[in-house]
Amino acid sequence: MESINPASEATIDMVNGDHLPVITIVELRPKVPCEGEALDSLQRIVNAAAKFKGYQEANIYKKVKEGSTTEYAIILRFDHYINLRLWNNSLERKQHIANSKHFFAEVKPELALTGLDFWFVGKHTADGPPVKWKMMLVTVIIIFAMLQMVMPFLGKILGYLELPEFLNTLLSIMVMVSLMTYLIMPAINKLLYNWLFKNKR
Repeated sequence: MESINPASEATIDMVNGDHLPVITIVELRPKVPCEGEALDSLQRIVNAAAKFKGYQEANIYKKVKEGSTTEYAIILRFDHYINLRLWNNSLERKQHIANSKHFFAEVKPELALTGLDFWFVGKHTADGPPVKWKMMLVTVIIIFAMLQMVMPFLGKILGYLELPEFLNTLLSIMVMVSLMTYLIMPAINKLLYNWLFKNKR
């Protein structure tokens, strides 16, 4: 019988800062006769997590590896690690893990991504983020471009509002981060996928 490493006992491999946005990833290999039940149990876990403070979104991805071995990756996004920790330590999560662990042959240790990793997310993230120098290069280029093109435009618009300088700065940062998170980086991940994740597939 294959041993189980329950997600409730999993370790966090990388966390940088309690107040940064965080994505947590758990990879699971279902037992062959129980794939349908395993997928249903993952959906129940997502539904339970969605009720917790700071939850933002979740994705479940299916991966077919060599030898037709099937794995699932469940990816949860929280606004920061403190709220993720509330979910990880909750009775609801422990109960769902206990009720579903017999559907899985293997549950890999949990991985939490923050910082630059947070922007490089999607189906490929289940295999780990890109190497750091690629993330840094892409992020620097995009921020530089936004400072040259977006910030002057925002400055003109905010100038009409005659707000205090610190509010202008705060609003500009909020717009830039929102654009990076919800528009620009998802597009960049798709556009540069083959290069960013070349060594991750």
